[in-house]
Amino acid sequence: MGVLKFLLAISVVLAHSTDIFGFSLVNSVVAVQAFYIISGFYMTLILNEKYIGKSNSYRLFITNRFLRLYPIYWVVLLLTTLGSLTVYIITKGEDAVVLESYMNYFSNLDLLTFSFLVFTNIAVFFQDLVMFFNLNLETFSVALSSSNTNNIPLYKFLIIPQAWTVGVELLFYLVAPFIVRRKLKVVFALIVLSLLIRFVLVSKGFDYDPWSYRFFPNELVFFLLGVLGYHIHKKKFFIENKKWLKKLELFIFIGLVFLTLAYNKIDLQYLNLFYLVVFFVAVPFIFNLTKKSKLDRLIGDLSYPIYISHLFILMIINALNINIFWGKGLTLVILTSIFSFILNKVISDRIEVFRQKRVAGNK
Repeated sequence: MGVLKFLLAISVVLAHSTDIFGFSLVNSVVAVQAFYIISGFYMTLILNEKYIGKSNSYRLFITNRFLRLYPIYWVVLLLTTLGSLTVYIITKGEDAVVLESYMNYFSNLDLLTFSFLVFTNIAVFFQDLVMFFNLNLETFSVALSSSNTNNIPLYKFLIIPQAWTVGVELLFYLVAPFIVRRKLKVVFALIVLSLLIRFVLVSKGFDYDPWSYRFFPNELVFFLLGVLGYHIHKKKFFIENKKWLKKLELFIFIGLVFLTLAYNKIDLQYLNLFYLVVFFVAVPFIFNLTKKSKLDRLIGDLSYPIYISHLFILMIINALNINIFWGKGLTLVILTSIFSFILNKVISDRIEVFRQKRVAGNK
């Protein structure tokens, strides 16, 4: 599913820049929720097929997930901080980019708030929670988001603001070992509960961002759909070597890629829901089609560093006024992809060897 992961990451990149020749792919909300479906699928896969026997260790699973996410994140965090400070110095204090809020309000932040912001920027945990709060510019106290014009969103203090979704992922990782090995009736019950929570919030008027998009109990349903997708994949139907099945898998793959590419050109009511339903149904087929493809995996491995680093690259593009690839969107995609490839080669690939040795050493 590497190509799909790559396209979803590019969708978020384009949402933060400009389209490419009129195409912007899937909107960022749907792209993130589709990522959650993939995450639920893969976490169920590895917990049922990889972290078993002597490797069935909660600590091993969690620390290996941390090793997958944090090194890239911390490198980009450091580079973004240094880059922002450089821009601040060069512009003689006129622009601090992502550090702007700190430069303006640092002296007004109490120790508890500042400590929390430092922690969440480093540890990623609770960055999703940050999206629900504002900083009151009169009292400099933190409160739930409101339309008060004297408030500044607390996410303005996040150095890699898009990483809030990684915070949601981390919450799922913490609970996944206790969910994905359960009977399907438990998974179905949790899906119903998640949908019920969403329905209650909407009925109470909480039908807006961040409640409609960033609230973990609401978003849990998408991870759980991924769990169901894994169980569908494990059915005998998906492992029999049938020519017609391979053709069907290829047809579904091409169809979903086309739907992703042409998304912003489609005029359809409830398009978001339609796409996510199609995505859920397609995931088991596409995984079965691409699971042995090294190229597909190589492309998919770019998705996480692209997602984490693209705003850093955008900051560089804006600072240097780079526009060499027929528009900012395409420029950003190309440069971020190159940078992500380097990050994987220098950091992720080496850590991946260590991660796999840890699992193999327990078998």
